[in-house]
Amino acid sequence: MNDITKLVAVNDSIRILQSVRRIAQCVEHHSKRLAVTHNITSPQLVALLAIAELGPSTLKSIGRAIQLSPSTVVGIVDRLEEKGLVQRERDKRDRRNVFVAVTVAGQLVLANAPPALPNGFGSALGALPEADRQALVVTLEQFASLLEAKIPAEPAQNPSV
Repeated sequence: MNDITKLVAVNDSIRILQSVRRIAQCVEHHSKRLAVTHNITSPQLVALLAIAELGPSTLKSIGRAIQLSPSTVVGIVDRLEEKGLVQRERDKRDRRNVFVAVTVAGQLVLANAPPALPNGFGSALGALPEADRQALVVTLEQFASLLEAKIPAEPAQNPSV
């Protein structure tokens, strides 16, 4: 790689990291605002929406639907259950299976649910032409895949004794 190529790659990496940091800060700030104003965080709201859409679901299927690890989903569902927004029920046919369902209180929260992303985002996104919206979604999905890409481990080097 020549010096110009390295410089471009570094600049692109810095711009990407700055953008990711800005996105993360906006999402975190909005989640905190939701917690204060609606007593629910963004991850809890997204999980509640997914459970309502899926119907009674296992923790594993909820995790797949919202792209979170099982341990993270357990914590979110625990907090939703503490608030009375969901309930866990054992499968009557196979007691090993536990399903999470939205309660009446959870349905009420969803009926009055605030947006999961910051105010203005939905209208700004809606103002984009359909092709631009779809390109943005595809680009973000590709970006997420790039971040998740596993780099092959370098071969172990034997230190000389």
